[in-house]
Amino acid sequence: MTVSRSPQAPFAPDLALEASPTCPGHRIGGPHGRGSAVVFSSPHSGRIYPNAFLETVGTDLLDLRRIEDAYLDLLLTDVEARVAPVICGLIGRSVIDLNRDEDDMDPAMFSDPRTEWSASSSRRVQAGLGCLPRIARSGEPIYRRLLLRAEAEDRISRIHRPYHQALEDLLERARTEFGEAWLIDCHSMPSRTPDGGRAPDVVIGDLFGRSCGHGLAAHIETLFRSRGYTTARNVPYAGGYATARHGRPEFGRHAVQIELRRGLYLDEEGVEPHEGLNILRRDLTAIAELIVSYAEDRLSPAPRGKRKRPFRKPERPRQ
Repeated sequence: MTVSRSPQAPFAPDLALEASPTCPGHRIGGPHGRGSAVVFSSPHSGRIYPNAFLETVGTDLLDLRRIEDAYLDLLLTDVEARVAPVICGLIGRSVIDLNRDEDDMDPAMFSDPRTEWSASSSRRVQAGLGCLPRIARSGEPIYRRLLLRAEAEDRISRIHRPYHQALEDLLERARTEFGEAWLIDCHSMPSRTPDGGRAPDVVIGDLFGRSCGHGLAAHIETLFRSRGYTTARNVPYAGGYATARHGRPEFGRHAVQIELRRGLYLDEEGVEPHEGLNILRRDLTAIAELIVSYAEDRLSPAPRGKRKRPFRKPERPRQ
């Protein structure tokens, strides 16, 4: 398996590969010998397209790639090397969306849908952007045929659940060591808004204050503005599934979503990085260092690893 990790490496998707023990659905890296209360993630930068998926597709591969957060993992290479742990999805977003609930499925895409999929249909699903997206960037259908429920369940069990379990483990390890944990969930967004306007350079989402405490979202906005980037808060991106699932301030778990305008570093039509990648990578690394310092400076003075309230996932009842 070859995954581009350097801006000097060839920019191309990895095709005809399967998510398996030798080709996992995610990767984790971080600086050796240094713990951190902060974890960075990039769920949508994967560019592996398995054979089983390609055999069902009826649209152009480039059109599929335009919904990736293409090469955002390259923006995080120095963060991973020097600052904090980074987890990246490796599978293309059009195969499975790691920032959706696993039940966010469009039943009309399946010949044998689960009954609960109809009840859980969200606005994202209705727009064609569920856990298994229905449409490519152009609005064209991705698939040439109806899918089987077993195909969705296979992708969930091999790609979606292992990613979120790995992220859960990283955050719990940080919370155990430092008392609190902070997720910075990184994405990229189209440079044009749906009405044709120009998007801000950065949108910072904290679910309108519900997913993060200690003023970190406001501080992140200040850090970007101080470097000349235009910003917005929570509109139009307040945070997705990862922000809601992992951002639980009452249990010492915080999450902020960062959306970066793709035109800052990417030719959006050709899905190729341009010279802006190095500039944005440098700025993002400096901002990441300051985020880690800010978060760790605001930790409770109680001894590490001795917090009174253990974290419990939202779906689990309290014992």
